[in-house]
This record gives sequence, C-alpha cells and structure tokens, in this order.
Amino acid sequence: MHKHYFLILILLTFISCGTVTSGNTQEEADTNQDNNEVLQEVSITCKESVTTKSFQKAYSPQSIQIETPNRLTLLLAETPTFKETLFDNQGLYKLFQTEYFWADETEKNLDVSTYTDPQKLIDDLKYKEDRWSFAVTPELYNNAVSQKSVGFGFSCQDIKTGCLITYVRIDSPADKMDLRRGDIIQKIDNQTATQELIYAKGQEEKRLNFELSRPNSNELCSGKVLPREYTYKVVKSKTVNTSKNEKVGYLRLDSFLGDDKILAQIDNSFNNFKKNSIEKLVIDLRYNGGGSVNLASKLLDKLVINKQNQTQFTLAWNEAYKSQNQIYTFDFSSNALDLKQILFLTTQGSASASELIISAMKPYLPEENVVIIGDKTHGKPVGMSGQYDGNYYYFLINFVVKNSLGFYDYFDGLAVTSGCSITDDPFHEMGDPKESMLKSALQYIDTGSCQ
Repeated sequence: MHKHYFLILILLTFISCGTVTSGNTQEEADTNQDNNEVLQEVSITCKESVTTKSFQKAYSPQSIQIETPNRLTLLLAETPTFKETLFDNQGLYKLFQTEYFWADETEKNLDVSTYTDPQKLIDDLKYKEDRWSFAVTPELYNNAVSQKSVGFGFSCQDIKTGCLITYVRIDSPADKMDLRRGDIIQKIDNQTATQELIYAKGQEEKRLNFELSRPNSNELCSGKVLPREYTYKVVKSKTVNTSKNEKVGYLRLDSFLGDDKILAQIDNSFNNFKKNSIEKLVIDLRYNGGGSVNLASKLLDKLVINKQNQTQFTLAWNEAYKSQNQIYTFDFSSNALDLKQILFLTTQGSASASELIISAMKPYLPEENVVIIGDKTHGKPVGMSGQYDGNYYYFLINFVVKNSLGFYDYFDGLAVTSGCSITDDPFHEMGDPKESMLKSALQYIDTGSCQ
C-alpha cells in the first residue's frame, strides 16, 4: 500500500508543478471565467537588480542535490494488452509464478485471498533485486504516455531564498512564458514561495502573481500565471560549437514514453543534424527515466550507418518463457548519422531505456568514444511488458536487456567515464554551453578530458 501511494504521489506532485497557463492581461478578469475561453500567453517582465548577485555567491551547483523530476522508470516492450477481467488476486500471483523474471524466487503457497490492493501484493512478492515492479491506474499511465499534465510546467526545490527552478518542461506554458532553470521564485500571491505552496497553487484554477530573481542576468522579474491542463514535448535539439569551433549536435531527450509523438520530434532533430553533417553528438538523458524499447531501438537506428540486421539488444525472459525472447536489430533510417563519438549526460535519474541506449552503443564505437558525463545511471537493466485487468496496469519485471555482447549486469548503474564525474548545474539551462555537464562534454571533444 505504501509503495503504491508513493509512486502516485511522485507523479501527481510533478504534474501539479507541471504547467502554468498564462493568464490574460486584464487584471480585473474573472478567475472563474469559462475554461474554454482562449487565454493569451503572458511573458514575465524583468528589471536589472544588483541584489541578485548575492544568490550566485550563496549557492553553487555542488551545494544542491537536484531531485529527479520524473521517477516513472518504465521500460516497455509494447503497450500493455487490455484484458477484460476483474482484479484477481490469484491472477496477479500467477503472473509472479510464471512471467515474472525471478519466478523461481517467488514465495510458494502464499495465501493471497486477503489482499485488497495490488501494490501491496506486488511489494510482498517481488524479488529483493526488484526496485521497480508496480501497479498503476490507467489515468496516470495514459497521462504519462500522452505527454499531458496540469499545473505550471516546471519543478522547483526549496532553498533559503525561495524555490529554485531546476527543470522546465519543453513547450509548457512555463517554457513559453520564459521561466528558466535557475530562476528563484520568491513570492506567490505575496506569500513566501515554497515547493509545497507552489505545487498546491498549481492545482487551483486561479490566476497567480509571482516574483522571482534571475541570478544569471542580475534581474528581478514578475508576472501572472493561471494553472491549467497542457501538453508538452520531451525533445529539444540544436548545434553548438566547441572552443575549437567544431560543430556538435546536442539532443535533449526527457522521456521514451509516447512512441509516435516522440519519434516525430526525434526525426526533426536528426534531419537538422544530418543537414549540418554532425559527427559528434551529445545526448542529454539526465532526467530520462525510460519508456518504450521500440522507441529506443528507433533512436539507435539513427546513431549508426551500415549496421542493418546487426544486433542492437536482446530482451531475455526467464527460462520457462525464453520463447518470448526478442532480438532487436538495426534498421535503415534515412536521417541516420555516421557518428564518430557520442557523449551521454546522465544522473541517477537516467534509467531503463536511457541506459539501454548507452549499453547498446558500447560494442559499436571505441570505448573512448562512448562517453558518460555527470553521475552514474540508475541501474535498471530490466524491463516489463505490462498487463491490464480493467482496473490497473501491472508492470512486473519480465526480462533483462542484453547488448550485442550479452552484457546486462549494471544493476549498480553505468559508471561515468574516468574524470567525468560532473555535478548537475541548476543555475544554467539544459543545452547552455556554460552549463557544467554540457561544458565538460564540449571540453572532452576538444581535449579528450572533462577536466
């Protein structure tokens, strides 16, 4: 029961901080106006202030442990099949005895008749190495894969002077209003800003006044926002130049949940990379908790050329279900790049399909050209196919994910490249060449070292 609640709490907390709908510019506008009314996006207004310089002196990237904004670390073989059955204790127990990867370790002859919550049963049955199996409602799952949320479109963390924005969803109202990573929200409706207050306000259909400081540009800013439902994107890309003027691709990928939408976004990025003849690519996976292995496979297709039909990775089930094993191979992609070097930006929030991409590329490039910068990854070399009973999705670990050399033992995470342990930098936007992790990647390209 506790684990089930914790998972949902994490999702709802992030969602509530997720979007901020801009209000319209009339201060006297009725906050209870019809939800169908078209609202104009409002930008924040800023003015220079020397007081913000003190914020940069008071804090440093090393002094703040960044919380991962999304911990739904799924690795899906495919969208779960809908089954028109009622919740069945024995049925869930049977999944543990059969399809579950560690089925041989499942407790035998357990009386499951008294269980009324599927997550409690999962927690009592799962193997000691299993940190991931769970049940989730269709509403939460569908919101995750459809890239929909409600709230402000950012997450923030409490510091002494307010709530520091550490993550802004791409194309959310917060993003469109130019709220930035590194901004410090100081007041909401004249109340001292805290994470708890901001998340609570994100659930209200009420226009809010806020004040923030912007240390990087020594500005104080203010604006009005109206929380609402929104959609967002998970891909952003551009080209950047190293100090030696080498053109490099930068791909920010926040999730692998939502195949078609994300693939279209990835395609647009690689079309541009190909036009620019990119040979070295930085892939920013620092908050990517995973998702679809099918989408991961399609991304891998774009990272190499002339590898058709060679193995990317294998999904290996338990011995009784080895007929379910599936080998993924490289396929032709018209916008694939002939990459000489890939640099991955990671944290312990980089999990599942994110780790799959890194592991799968290791056999196909020299060791020094598959570079991991940041912190070691989460450590989830396993995945789940998913089952649905009409009330819950059940995501039980079904398989391990092996690269073409058969390697999968990274339950402790994939280690960073020597000398490339770099602290996440909350005071610069992701993709900013001055941000510590990307800055180190560009330096590595030029010098072969992060230091």
